[in-house]
Amino acid sequence: MATENAGRYRHSLGDWDSQKRQFSFDTAVVTAVNHDAEKAAHDALVAAIADVTLGELDFEEFVADREQIRPFVRSANSVAQVNIEMVVTFEDDVTLAQQATRIPTADLEDETLWTIGTNRWDPTDAKWVTFIAAFEAHVLSKLGNAVSIVKVEYLQ
Repeated sequence: MATENAGRYRHSLGDWDSQKRQFSFDTAVVTAVNHDAEKAAHDALVAAIADVTLGELDFEEFVADREQIRPFVRSANSVAQVNIEMVVTFEDDVTLAQQATRIPTADLEDETLWTIGTNRWDPTDAKWVTFIAAFEAHVLSKLGNAVSIVKVEYLQ
């Protein structure tokens, strides 16, 4: 029987209309031994999310380090909308069980992020390569196993 993972990463983005949306991922439990490595992985994921979204950070939370931006700052980009989401589908590297999470304010202005004529990502784009590395280094499956991103699509 697998041990249930108790680590968590939370993030909230705000859009042009001052709406906010939260999303979260399972992560390793932070201990004194792995704190610095997990914090570095966390910060890399925060930066990678910023590269593929248009919204402004409202808050991001790491088990041992919660950062909240107050007062709330709305996005300076009028295209940033919380209802324009990207769905990140990823799978457990051991069980191959798939999970998905939605990240708001997907960047639709950067046309290199998306395969032409579709709502699917271009995984060869440099920003996605960085996102994949950061995501897979920090996010765990519900069972605590490493994960691999399968695809990213945007919803509108």
